[in-house]
Amino acid sequence: MKKNKKQYYEVSERKNYFNVSEGAKHAYVILSILCMFIPFILMLMLSLKDKKQVIYEFFSLNGPYHFENYKKAFEVVMPLIKNSLLMAIGTMALAVLLATLAGYAFGKLDFPLRKIMFGIIFAKMMIPGIMNLIPSFTLAMKMGILDTYLPVILFGAGTAMPYWVFVMTTFVKSQPTELFESMRLDGAHELQIYSHLAIPLLKPMIALMGMNVFLSVWNDYIWPLVTISTPEKRPITVGIAMLSGSYPGETGMLAAAYAVSSLPLIILFAVSMKQFVAGLSAGSIKL
Repeated sequence: MKKNKKQYYEVSERKNYFNVSEGAKHAYVILSILCMFIPFILMLMLSLKDKKQVIYEFFSLNGPYHFENYKKAFEVVMPLIKNSLLMAIGTMALAVLLATLAGYAFGKLDFPLRKIMFGIIFAKMMIPGIMNLIPSFTLAMKMGILDTYLPVILFGAGTAMPYWVFVMTTFVKSQPTELFESMRLDGAHELQIYSHLAIPLLKPMIALMGMNVFLSVWNDYIWPLVTISTPEKRPITVGIAMLSGSYPGETGMLAAAYAVSSLPLIILFAVSMKQFVAGLSAGSIKL
């Protein structure tokens, strides 16, 4: 009887411990979600207020609601969104092409200085990005491509290369060599093997890389600021930062502009969430 009572109390203590532990985990997750969404909710609230409401009713949910802020924000922000989309999509396409080609070459081909070249790319990952700012700007100036989309696209793709070449190479190396050798025996050349075998195998990693590069270019501020001076060519990050000087005191319209600028990212994640999670899962298993 004493033994059964002891076991009963031990089981009860374990259940209580797990209940408290699970409750703490859920509380932490809920608190984290609230901390992330509160600024977004405040932005949406401000986007529906006029100047007087922003000053005297900052946290109030009472009307009237000024949806004209969004109409004005759309007119101002849409050209900036177009610029950001062109830069982000161009950078993403170039970076994915180069990283997958390099990953296939380093992972499955044997050529002179392969290990040395891969070591140099790997070492480049250790250099802080801010150290490249002045050399990159000087190179872009010498190339004569300042105040165009090219500095953002070319140097954005170059910045993404070290890490993603390493990831793609590691992923390709983990694939069975027999698959590639069988295609060579069937007479396929390397570009056919790359396009018909390597690319399908790399699809989860390509989706993950594409979203990562897209987000990094979309949210970049410093590099477009120093390389693009024409207001009509500026991306969303730089353009919105400059709007506060053009529309002083119009906090509601500026908040609406920020809300509108977040829509492409929300749509992108909603459309490609499945591929994004698949890429994370594939990367965690293969790497």
